[in-house]
Amino acid sequence: MILHTLKIIWTEKKVNIWILVELFLVFCILWFCVDYMYFFVKKYFESEGFDIEHVYSINLGIKDNGQENINSEGEISKDDLFENIWIIFDRIKGYPEVENACMSIASVPYSGSNMSREVFYDTIIEYPQIKSVTPEFFDVFKINLERGKVFSGDNMNEAVISGNIDNIFLQKDVMQIDTINYGDHSATDYKRLKITGIARKSKRSQFESFLNILYLPLAKSEALLGEETFLIFIRSIQISVRIKPGADKGFEERFTKNMLEQTAVGPYFLSSVQSFKDIRKNFIKNGWDSNFKSIYSISAFLFINIFLAVAGTFWFRIQSRRSEIGLRIALGASAARIRNLFICETLILLFIASIVAAFICVNISLIDVLNDIGVPSINRKWNPIETSEYFINYGITFVIIAIIAIGGVWYPAWRASKIQPAQALKDE
Repeated sequence: MILHTLKIIWTEKKVNIWILVELFLVFCILWFCVDYMYFFVKKYFESEGFDIEHVYSINLGIKDNGQENINSEGEISKDDLFENIWIIFDRIKGYPEVENACMSIASVPYSGSNMSREVFYDTIIEYPQIKSVTPEFFDVFKINLERGKVFSGDNMNEAVISGNIDNIFLQKDVMQIDTINYGDHSATDYKRLKITGIARKSKRSQFESFLNILYLPLAKSEALLGEETFLIFIRSIQISVRIKPGADKGFEERFTKNMLEQTAVGPYFLSSVQSFKDIRKNFIKNGWDSNFKSIYSISAFLFINIFLAVAGTFWFRIQSRRSEIGLRIALGASAARIRNLFICETLILLFIASIVAAFICVNISLIDVLNDIGVPSINRKWNPIETSEYFINYGITFVIIAIIAIGGVWYPAWRASKIQPAQALKDE
């Protein structure tokens, strides 16, 4: 039947070439919609590298007089503000329901704040994420080490690193790195850091990629922190706690009630307690929902238009071949054979168009044209596509269009197969 169908397609080549062009364009557009959706579905089920179950953010506010002291020396020195935070932290760690607690700067997941700085080894330079954390950070977020151990927190020349999606850091296998240089390579005051441990790769949020991370100890003195980091510390320190299993229900209310006075040290006060599950939900809602809604709307619009276009095209095509259908029926072809003939023609035309379209789509993906011209698409710089994804994109796109095309051609083919041969020949 396939050979016979190919002969019919060739005979009708003037009409079929326009159908092929239509299917080609539809396939290309739908390919990138599928690629986008498949990418984020895969990200959704991909391990983030950390665990936020039973983890909460303890947010501190600063009274007006505290802000004045930060901006210019006032009644309370900046050193006192620094000490105030450590006092609050020790009290939070001692809360009965808290299993572990940590402090960090621009380090927690699902946060808009992040830092990066130059690191280098020989002539290789990179700018990884910098996370200044207390050693407990790894236990609070359950970031496992694949080698070595966490830094002690007392030696500022120690660090922990994690690699990118391929476990590469400074163009080397992350497991092969024992030391790196931290700071401006053209200056003389950079630090040589000893890598005490290799952490499991992790992401900032669910839908982002794995990037290189350099974990540094959060110093307990102003002199070791440096002026810029010190100001960030006293303005927006991040305190996170992992609570004991079973304590989640009503934890925010209980903690706020019991620790409101305990955390009121100097100009600081307890601003809010929020679970990282809620932080994650808000982060995705504010940062990703609009993108998802756009691509879903575009895809739904495409599905409807593809169906209408394919159905209309094949309806007209089948109607113009009524005499041929009548003749086939008169010669003994069954209604099922007529329907199968048109469905087979449709799938063969789709297959021919899909091969050409897939070749074009793969090349567009490789050179990342869509990002260059401002079309919303996946940034392949940080998310290189795997060969298997090309086949997955092709298969999903082909199946979707095939279902739409079969749905669009089945009804007119079914109606055409019901006509009387004499009527069809008379109309001709």
